Amino acid sequence: MQSWLVADAHVDVLMKLLNEKIRFVEHGPELEASLPSLAAGHVATQVFALFVMPQADAGGQLHDVLREIDAFYQQIACVPTVRMVKSRSDLRAARSQGQMAAMLSLEGGGCLQGRVEVLRMLNELGVRGMGLTWNDANELADGCGELRGGGLTRAGRAVVRELQRLSMWIDLAHLHDTGIRDILRITDGPVMASHANARTVHEHRRNLTDDVIREIIRRDGWMGLTFEASFLADGQATVDDVFRHLEHVLTLGGEHHVGFGSDFDGTSHPVPGLARSGDYANFAEQLANRYGEALAKRLLFDNFEDFLMRQLPA
Repeated sequence: MQSWLVADAHVDVLMKLLNEKIRFVEHGPELEASLPSLAAGHVATQVFALFVMPQADAGGQLHDVLREIDAFYQQIACVPTVRMVKSRSDLRAARSQGQMAAMLSLEGGGCLQGRVEVLRMLNELGVRGMGLTWNDANELADGCGELRGGGLTRAGRAVVRELQRLSMWIDLAHLHDTGIRDILRITDGPVMASHANARTVHEHRRNLTDDVIREIIRRDGWMGLTFEASFLADGQATVDDVFRHLEHVLTLGGEHHVGFGSDFDGTSHPVPGLARSGDYANFAEQLANRYGEALAKRLLFDNFEDFLMRQLPA
C-alpha cells in the first residue's frame, strides 16, 4: 500500500487540549487527530483551529484562545517530528526535514472585539488564517446561523483588509452568505473555505453555493471538503457521499483547488471509515482507485500545498 501524503486544513484538537488530562502525543479515544493518528494517516500538513464557544464574552474568548495557543506550543510545536509553519520558508524546511507542517488558524473572530490590534498580536503568535465567525453573529459579521443574515460590519471590513495586508488567509467557512458576498466584493485575492461542502449536493447552510465555489476557483483559492456527516447527506452519510461532493466540485473546475478539511475533534456526526486521522490511509487508497494516482495526489496534498505557497508570507 502506497503511503500518500495528506494535507488537512481543519481539526479542533486545541479545544480539547484545554483539558490538561488530554495529551496530543498519546494514542487514546479522547483525540481523533492525536500525533499517533496523524502519523498513521500520513498527514504531512495540519492546520489546528483556535475555537472557543462564542457564548463567552470577548475577554473570555481571548483568554481561551491564548490558552489554546499555549497548548499548541507546549504539546504540538515542540514535538521533534513537527515544525510550526509561519512562512513559505518554514514550509520548505518542514518538507526537507520530513516533519509535519503545523499551522494555526482562528475559527471565529469574537475574541478580537472588532479590533485589528488583537489580530496583529495573534499573527505575531503564529496565527496564519482566520474565519470571521462561527455560526453566530459577532462584532465582525453574521454567521450562517444568524437569522437576520447581515453582512460585514465596519469592523469586519477593517479586519478583512488587515488579513490581506498580513498575508493571512480569509476563511469563508461558517460565514453567512451575505458576508461571503461582501468579502468577494471588497477583495480581489484568493480566499478559501477550510471545511465546507457543496450546497447543490446537500442543502445545508454550512455548505457553499456553486457561484461561491466557482469564485474560489477563479481566484486561485482553495476549499476543503469536510467529514461532518450532517453537511454531507440526510441521515447516516458514508464515504460515497464525500465522493458525491468531490465530484460536483470537480465538475465546476476544482481539480487544482479542492482538498480536505476533516473537522476531526469537532464533528458531531462522524462518517464511518472517516472518523479519525488514521483513516486517511485507507481513504487515500479509495481516492486513487476511483480517480487515479495523479488526481488523488493533488486532492490529498498538492492542491493545499500550492495554496499555502501562494498565501503564506515569504
